[in-house]
Amino acid sequence: MGLLSRKELNFTPIFLIGNAVLLTMMLLIELINFARMGAIANSKAPTLVELNDGESIRVSSISSDSRSPQAITYFVGQTMMGLLSWNALPQVSGDYNTDPTKQLKLDSGVQAGDNKITTKVWATGFALSEDFRATFLKQIGNLTPRDVFNGSTQSILKISLLSEPKKIRKGEWSIDMVAEVVVFQGSNMVGEPIGFNKTVFVRAIDTPTLPNISSNFQQTANRVRKAGLEIYKIQDLELNK
Repeated sequence: MGLLSRKELNFTPIFLIGNAVLLTMMLLIELINFARMGAIANSKAPTLVELNDGESIRVSSISSDSRSPQAITYFVGQTMMGLLSWNALPQVSGDYNTDPTKQLKLDSGVQAGDNKITTKVWATGFALSEDFRATFLKQIGNLTPRDVFNGSTQSILKISLLSEPKKIRKGEWSIDMVAEVVVFQGSNMVGEPIGFNKTVFVRAIDTPTLPNISSNFQQTANRVRKAGLEIYKIQDLELNK
């Protein structure tokens, strides 16, 4: 018992080990909190953007090769309507409003192969990839009635269905379209429908900033391609797939 009573217990190593463990745990907690705060800060990207005309719109951050299904569907619908709705009727401008005696002229069209397409179709064609654009516009020229350019024939694209975009690979999608090109000729106000059921293939693109000094062609192409998408193929829809 004497030996036991004189023995001094040394708690210093135990204290140092416990202190080291505590400090390590505190450091880990700080690192986790720091990472969490960084993630929150990054998630708080600006969601309100003011346009040049003063209008404010909400935006969300996405990668350069991502597009929302709504954006893809809207782009395909607007582009296909622009390509397949034909008329040469003049647009009433401000000049005409101030000078009613100024004569409005029909659209003379743009040559596409052996035939012509309307200027609107030509402009919408910038939404097509360069390796597909010329060929498809020639096909549109073959379909466009010549009477379009004397104002007696018009057409509209009537879309019945645009499917949910299907991802093919990174930055590329396909979307099925069930539609009719309705042609109005002369006094026929009912129109003649032509089935136009297609699968449209779309991909994400980078739209370069328009230079301060730019041509009308550049401005037209930039306006059509500002959605950051282009159509690179259109094929017949397989209804039984």
